[in-house]
Amino acid sequence: MKGIYWLMVVIIAAWVLILAESYVFFAVIQPLGPPIHVGPLPSTLAKIAGTIGLAVLWFVVTISLRALYLRSRAFRSPSGVS
Repeated sequence: MKGIYWLMVVIIAAWVLILAESYVFFAVIQPLGPPIHVGPLPSTLAKIAGTIGLAVLWFVVTISLRALYLRSRAFRSPSGVS
């Protein structure tokens, strides 16, 4: 049963990450300046860098959560033999 709880925590954390990063993208990155095809180069680069940064952050946190889940006691057998 303990393994199910850890899995639920990982899934909830992934959804919170998706929702938070969607908010950051639409509320912070998108209004940084004029549209990408119209504005000056620094505004465009800031939007692209912010989007790539969010993607990298999501990937790192998701992989870290997966590693934490796999290292937890969720998959260890009680006898210590795998």
